[in-house]
Amino acid sequence: MGKTYKHIFFDLDHTLWDFASNSRRTMAVLFNEFGLNRLGVPDFEAFMNHYEVVNDALWAQYRAGEIDKPTLRNGRFPKVFERWHIVDAELSYEINERYLQDGPKQSGLMPNSIEILEYLTERYGIHLITNGFKEVQATKLRSSGLEGRFETITTSEEVGVLKPNVRVFEYAMKLANSLPEHSIYVGDHYDTDVVGSRNAGIDQVFFNPHGNESPGDATFEIKDLGEMLTLF
Repeated sequence: MGKTYKHIFFDLDHTLWDFASNSRRTMAVLFNEFGLNRLGVPDFEAFMNHYEVVNDALWAQYRAGEIDKPTLRNGRFPKVFERWHIVDAELSYEINERYLQDGPKQSGLMPNSIEILEYLTERYGIHLITNGFKEVQATKLRSSGLEGRFETITTSEEVGVLKPNVRVFEYAMKLANSLPEHSIYVGDHYDTDVVGSRNAGIDQVFFNPHGNESPGDATFEIKDLGEMLTLF
């Protein structure tokens, strides 16, 4: 491999914790519970597809520093409901609160998450770096069986900036007492994870389970976490 890695840093959402599936399960319950079809939303798939577009756009703005945390959290459901001309501040507030409360309690993980962590823990220092909110990510770790599997956990909130800012990775390495040449980062988002860690001097494992088009210049690229067995 050329380098001697001592510490492996992981992203959480979409890399270890199956954000997409957990989000859909949570939202399906809320869609029925709040009777959104009776308010003019045609079906769950239409609602979920539009929610993902709105949420992704708001997260992109948040990562760019264009909006703050309250705007991200409180703005998404009103924007979603606009699609069907639903103006109901109380409904937006209630469904947002339930989503924030119930979503992180879902336990779904990406395939081979536990297996690869157990394998790597015997050989490397294992750490977590996430842009997610601290209290939400803590709930996800508890509910999914990931709690206690990381020597250090770095959230962007505590650093004060978001990935791909190199300060997040530098903070995490300092916390782990690691050097860039002894570190490697595993994440699913090319711009946030691959470019961010590369700019911090860290090698990268680009986790690309859906085979999305990529420049192909990450240190390693995998479609299944189990492939890390052949890398480390």
